[in-house]
Amino acid sequence: MCLIWQLRRRDVHVLSCGRVLHKHDEVIASTWLVYVSLGMWYLLWCGTVSGSTAMASPSSQVVLETADAAGERNMTRLSEEQERFLGRHDWGRWVGDRVGVWVSVDEQVMRIVHGKDIVWQTRCSTAKKGTGSRMNSFKTPLGWHSVVAKTGADAPKGQVFRGGKPTSKIWKPGNTTRADLVLTRILFLTGEEPGKNKGGKVDSFARHIYIHGTNDEARIGRPVSQGCVRLTNDDVIRAYELIAEGTRVLITEEEARSEPD
Repeated sequence: MCLIWQLRRRDVHVLSCGRVLHKHDEVIASTWLVYVSLGMWYLLWCGTVSGSTAMASPSSQVVLETADAAGERNMTRLSEEQERFLGRHDWGRWVGDRVGVWVSVDEQVMRIVHGKDIVWQTRCSTAKKGTGSRMNSFKTPLGWHSVVAKTGADAPKGQVFRGGKPTSKIWKPGNTTRADLVLTRILFLTGEEPGKNKGGKVDSFARHIYIHGTNDEARIGRPVSQGCVRLTNDDVIRAYELIAEGTRVLITEEEARSEPD
């Protein structure tokens, strides 16, 4: 700044960039100096605020955006029992600090988990015949999987898929059919554990194991599917938005209730 205050006995003079301001200019100079000082403080304050915003953690922003995207279903904490359960399945090694999906066959619940927070959860439906990985068993495979691909981003609710591809048909509530329709969105799963759900006759991807919408919404929450993880059509739209390709998916069962192959 080019402002220097000089004290000469009782007279106060101001040097402004080399120019002397005499007593009749003192009021103007003082007022101007106050405005300049306030302006400098304002600029410093703005810089501090913008700097703190720029340094915000990207991971924290992701968590907040995910929570907002979940809408009415706010985040809750995992219970100590749930933490121990996931720990026994090496959740930390497979997922770490990223987002993961946990499908509980016992509870018929699918959860999206980040750290120790349940970001979103909903009722689901796994296989009527229980759990298993054999080809043509119509059972839900256990263990670690990943979302290898997704489809249906722009599809209308009720879009009918066959072979993982959209058809010309749209299912609507009230339409009756005995067919097990794959609707609205698909999250394709691939197994991550060779010999358990990957490779040979136990390959989840080859078995077309999906997370998808269904025409049998009334029975969501009960094990009635043909092997896939079913959600309501509204819920599969939400899940599609929240779950990225590459996300790890853990399918668990503690109380075996499988039917014979």
